[in-house]
Amino acid sequence: MLAMIGKFEFKVNDTSYEEFQSKIIFSFATHENIGGFNTYQSIGKYEETNTLKGNLIAKSQKQLKEFESMAKLKQNQTISFSVGVAYTILIFSIAKTKRNFLKSGEFLEQAYEIELQIVGGL
Repeated sequence: MLAMIGKFEFKVNDTSYEEFQSKIIFSFATHENIGGFNTYQSIGKYEETNTLKGNLIAKSQKQLKEFESMAKLKQNQTISFSVGVAYTILIFSIAKTKRNFLKSGEFLEQAYEIELQIVGGL
């Protein structure tokens, strides 16, 4: 197991992910000064966005269906990694790109990107 979100498991040989990106955004208000450098004021805390990306090649057409159904509930989920780290998250979006179609209409490759927001630690 590489990671788990709720009961959905990302495995090396099955539904693996290739990238987990974290981005922290710090908010500032800008105050313009005439004839000088602008000044900045910190507003609020910070916002952390995480993106999980993967590429499924020659996998089942319905590989992510269970994950989508879970995400549509719009409830807190737990993401846990094989290294022992776990967070409470919300799933903000799922993007899928299908490529390499066969004559029968099936696709061989499906890239996905899941945008997560950490809302608590465990």
